[in-house]
Amino acid sequence: MALAGALGQPIRIAVDTLGGDAPPAALVAGALDAVAAQPSIVLTFFGDAAAVAPQVASTRHDVVDAPRELRLEDPLRATLRGTLDSSMRTAVAAVAAGDADAVVSAGSTGALMALSRHLIGMLAGATRPAIMKALAGEGERTFRLLDLGANIGTGPAQLHQFARMGAAAAKGAGVAMPKVGLLNIGAELRKGPAAVRSAAALVQADAGLHYAGFVEPDAMFAGGPDVVVADGFAGNIALKAAEGAAQLACGTLTRALHGAGLAEPQRQRLQCARDAYDAQGRNGALLLGLASVVVKSHGKADRRGFASAVREAADALAGTLVDRVSGQL
Repeated sequence: MALAGALGQPIRIAVDTLGGDAPPAALVAGALDAVAAQPSIVLTFFGDAAAVAPQVASTRHDVVDAPRELRLEDPLRATLRGTLDSSMRTAVAAVAAGDADAVVSAGSTGALMALSRHLIGMLAGATRPAIMKALAGEGERTFRLLDLGANIGTGPAQLHQFARMGAAAAKGAGVAMPKVGLLNIGAELRKGPAAVRSAAALVQADAGLHYAGFVEPDAMFAGGPDVVVADGFAGNIALKAAEGAAQLACGTLTRALHGAGLAEPQRQRLQCARDAYDAQGRNGALLLGLASVVVKSHGKADRRGFASAVREAADALAGTLVDRVSGQL
């Protein structure tokens, strides 16, 4: 989908080139790959200008010199106040100032969340942000899981709000009436923590939501709801367990592909199955509830994975994600 800014202005995405495991050159290359067919999108890269500038020379994209990487040991207060500057802070500040429409970073999730709340701010009515990721289900199905770790010990009202935000995101991706489920240890009404059971009553009573009941972790991938809502603790564990299982399956299928005596049809089927478990192809998590589009790339993303995260930001802008979530609040 081609994007165009207001009054013909280009869409601008701020890209933090520091903080991931991959070298900045790989992240820059991935970002360029993501928008190669999107002439209306202009990237602004934040990092070591001397290293990045040669890669974007003779392109439409920009570079801002912000050579300091945000470190895990950096004091949060100094980071928020700006007394310790970094490529991440400068990129988020560009969105807050209106110089960019979205930001993508592979750096610390906690720092990105804190800086985004502090500089960009929350949408009116949003009490807490939530981390949401689109995951592959059975067949061609995609579902969205939130929260993935931004909030621990979430109450019923907050889970209800997450349900509304997740449904808005799914609608922006083309799901007309998303089915919303609550992650739980069983489908029975009496199972699970009190907060989850109370949240179920709120979601079920909400005429704007299509409640699909409790959903067990394994059922998320096999014909479950379009949106699965969880406390950040449970959601994070569910995601990481799924990622570990996918990595194991991908490795097993890769070894099988290198086995002797495979006919071409068998090889193609194994290739398709392996690609279904490819984490890099679905990289990028959205921070919902903020006043602008913020995408967290996995720290282990390679060139292809980071391209996925930048495309996630572009798709969120194309789907008017922030406006949709705001309308649900």
